[in-house]
Amino acid sequence: MTVKFTIVGDGFVKNEIYQEVLAEYFPDAQFNGFEAPWPVEPFLNEGEEIKEYSGAPEDLIPLVADTDVLVVDAGPVTEAVLAAAPRLKAVACTRGGPVNVNIPACTKRGIPVFNSPGRNFSAVVEFTLGLTLAHLKNITIGHHHLKQGKWRGDLYLYEKVGPELPDIVLGVIGYGHIGREVARVFAMLGSEVLVSDPYVATEVIERDGHRKVELDQLLQEADVVSLHARLTPETEKMIGEREFALMKPSACFVNTARGGLVDYEALYRALAEGKIKGAALDVYDPEPLPLDHPLLALENVTITPHIGGASQTTVYRGVRTVAEDLKAYFSGQPVKYCINAEVLTRKK
Repeated sequence: MTVKFTIVGDGFVKNEIYQEVLAEYFPDAQFNGFEAPWPVEPFLNEGEEIKEYSGAPEDLIPLVADTDVLVVDAGPVTEAVLAAAPRLKAVACTRGGPVNVNIPACTKRGIPVFNSPGRNFSAVVEFTLGLTLAHLKNITIGHHHLKQGKWRGDLYLYEKVGPELPDIVLGVIGYGHIGREVARVFAMLGSEVLVSDPYVATEVIERDGHRKVELDQLLQEADVVSLHARLTPETEKMIGEREFALMKPSACFVNTARGGLVDYEALYRALAEGKIKGAALDVYDPEPLPLDHPLLALENVTITPHIGGASQTTVYRGVRTVAEDLKAYFSGQPVKYCINAEVLTRKK
């Protein structure tokens, strides 16, 4: 069977990688497409239909007239794009959360949308450990000043150094795939781990060797608070003035999840007023972080530009995940990851 693919890659998930992997599963496939400008250019969030996308729908419309499968990373899949693709049989998005795809419009058309949940879990876990250590060990601040010609011997002062991992209590908020792996890695390195997640049973967390507590208790007892919850209407700005006030003055706050989970004005005040010792951040609200944001003026913050999920392994895992499901779908076999699985049960 010859399948015609339109591919919208970008500077992270490149078109040649899509074609390399998809050709393993569909040897007779035909390809066209273009590469969106992300991550060199930030995501767009214009309109209500989709968000976190790159490129314009007008870029896709001329390419999809005879397309069987539209494969995107951050490319925009809107009603207009779907209307221009009368032969379209499936959409595949190599992200865990395909927010750049109009899912209701696909569902209305009976088009399954395949995604790749957890594609970057190991990258984020490694990054969370690295970012935490970079902050606790003064690695980034030492590097920054030495590159500017300043020898920061004061970073050896007792009050400026941090504890070793076997001496900290790590608080993990959110015990999904990433939170679970972060807890496992820190525990393996000797840290005691507290977990707060109302949707995970106590026995599951205890079986993993950790202690389940309510959020307030975690904030009060943890030396490092690492946030790994999903962003939903219920969790938006779940960490704010009240929560920072509960934390130890010596505590470090780490966010490699989503910026919308945190009230960043409250975080700034907590850091500037010494209510907590420091923070290590990879995500913000809004993004990109404005260059005049007051967080940038604080020395007790380690910051990176939302790169926690970036790895070459992430790219290949994401593409291979959707390729396997597309192959199964066209072969009439069960699939693993379909965001609108109800369309699969409809009569053809």
